[in-house]
Amino acid sequence: MNAARRRASIPARRQRGVVMFVALIVLVAMALAALALIRSVDTTTAVVGNLGFRQASVLPSNAAVEEAVAALFEKNSIADKTKNLAAENYYATKQAGEDSRGIPVQLQKKASFSLGKVLKPDGGNEVRYVIERMCFKEEVAAITHCDMMLPAEGRGTTIEPGKDLSGVLGQIPFYRLTVRVDGPRNTASFAQVMLR
Repeated sequence: MNAARRRASIPARRQRGVVMFVALIVLVAMALAALALIRSVDTTTAVVGNLGFRQASVLPSNAAVEEAVAALFEKNSIADKTKNLAAENYYATKQAGEDSRGIPVQLQKKASFSLGKVLKPDGGNEVRYVIERMCFKEEVAAITHCDMMLPAEGRGTTIEPGKDLSGVLGQIPFYRLTVRVDGPRNTASFAQVMLR
């Protein structure tokens, strides 16, 4: 009985709550991990959405390229290539004020566009484009003031050997086509093509 009395007379130790403190720290760590996971999923979803919108802008860009090629070379809508033609989004010279990516002022902001043609293909996209002749003067294209493509040398059998072809074929100026596609949720993508 002595042993039983001794046990009864020893006061119970105070509990210090160490387990509760550890549990709270683990709970806070799990909450932070959950928040990080949610942010990661949101970021991934936004990136995948942006990639989808970028892919959706490729076909409208191609439509603008086809439109520009037709106006320059096939339909010949731009008959006098030494004069600006706003109805065809055409400039006879390279425009000043492009940004570091080479985007003309007309396409840097949606509101800045003041030319004639805006394409509206299916899918909620709006396509704006600018054609610039890579010249610095509104004159007949020449090597002195234009970026030119030199004529190909005649290596075939239909051209007489030793004949000067520069007067026959002439030099061809480059045309820079810049396309802006504005899609859903205020997305914008750009494409640039050199034509000759």
